[in-house]
Amino acid sequence: MAKKNAKTPYAGIGLVFGTAIGAGLSIIITGTVIWAGIGTGVGLVLGAIIGSYETNKKNESNEEL
Repeated sequence: MAKKNAKTPYAGIGLVFGTAIGAGLSIIITGTVIWAGIGTGVGLVLGAIIGSYETNKKNESNEEL
């Protein structure tokens, strides 16, 4: 049974999708997977930013009550 207040792991989701997109585009464009690392880093950073934004948004809505 899922928790009602379960937090979505945006950093993990960003990590997975960033790696997949970086590797896919790298194979299409250059034929190697060298850019998968950059995709991983970008996905991780964007996921962390989104997670932080969501946490701040929840905190602000709780303070208004």
